[in-house]
Amino acid sequence: MVGSWLLQCYHNYALLVGVTSYRRVAGSFSQTWLTRSYALAMNVLTLTLLPGLLWFSTQYIKTINWFPNLITFTTYILYTMSYVSIAYTLISRGSRDKALLEVERIVNRLKGQQKVHNVLDTEGSCGSLAYLFQLKLGSLLYLCLSGMISCLMMPNINNWTPVICAFFFGNTMNIPLLAIYRYFLALWDIAYCYQYLNSELEHFMSSVRHRYPTNAELEELQRLRSLHSLLTRCTLRINKIYGLLLLTIRFDILAFCVVYGYWGILFSFSVHSPMYLRVFGVVNYNMRLLDFYLLNFMSDQTVGFQSAAHHVLSEGYWFKELDAYVLYVCTSKLTLWVCGLYKVNRSCWFQMIGSIFGFSILLLQFHLLSNKYTL
Repeated sequence: MVGSWLLQCYHNYALLVGVTSYRRVAGSFSQTWLTRSYALAMNVLTLTLLPGLLWFSTQYIKTINWFPNLITFTTYILYTMSYVSIAYTLISRGSRDKALLEVERIVNRLKGQQKVHNVLDTEGSCGSLAYLFQLKLGSLLYLCLSGMISCLMMPNINNWTPVICAFFFGNTMNIPLLAIYRYFLALWDIAYCYQYLNSELEHFMSSVRHRYPTNAELEELQRLRSLHSLLTRCTLRINKIYGLLLLTIRFDILAFCVVYGYWGILFSFSVHSPMYLRVFGVVNYNMRLLDFYLLNFMSDQTVGFQSAAHHVLSEGYWFKELDAYVLYVCTSKLTLWVCGLYKVNRSCWFQMIGSIFGFSILLLQFHLLSNKYTL
């Protein structure tokens, strides 16, 4: 119940900030003219006000004494990447919503043909997928909450104008995280369906281990194959639609981790750095990395369930329909590419970590070698 309630909170918050125009009611998504108009108005308002807000933020950072002799161009790089990521997220909202509705229809079709648990309800799931779902939802909600309450940790809190701007700024920065979590949910649903199909295939093979299957059982095998093929096509479509968004957010996270890592080191050397702000910054930094890692891990899980090795197939009675199924599985290996540039997997995440360390060291070297900047 708690997981379902938190998931509902996520969907409501995503609608509130304009990431989607669909509401989740009774486990299904619905759109009304009111939610569609509200999402459009919120998107226009965000895209219009955000450039001025980012400029105000850069000027405000120069006036406070948080960062000693900060290299100013890092602020412009970070906020430029953030605006590009947010702008593309909002502009491409319609195509993503249509793709997610297609995932919902496929999942509902599988549920209609077989009595399975609701894949959107973690109470009925088990194994690594359930823990992965809860951990990803927890990291996302923490990042969203920290973005909203970070305005209370600003200096000169007696002046409410920066606080209000920071609150709107924090909620706006959550938009890419909310959008990419919908991609995670789609992969989670598909992986759960693959897991179910794999268990059904094992049950099928155990029942025909020593005999030729009946016509009804052959139809069941064909049904499993068609559903498997449908899920694979749906996964490729979702990955294609989210490809450019994944690439944009990867650059956004890379810029965030490099610049904030550089800022964090300067902030730690500052004499006036409160301890609670250091802890808050370190936790947020690592939670952002964890959140992106879980997305890549979910991609690995989906690919693994789609191309799982069925050793039980070779232990029973062999027939031509089974041979056709094995040939199909071996020739339909799923690979999730991002715009044809790189694969979404854990190896990609570790490569990004290496880039973060490299660019952070480069910034620090530039900072220390310049006569203008000192720690």
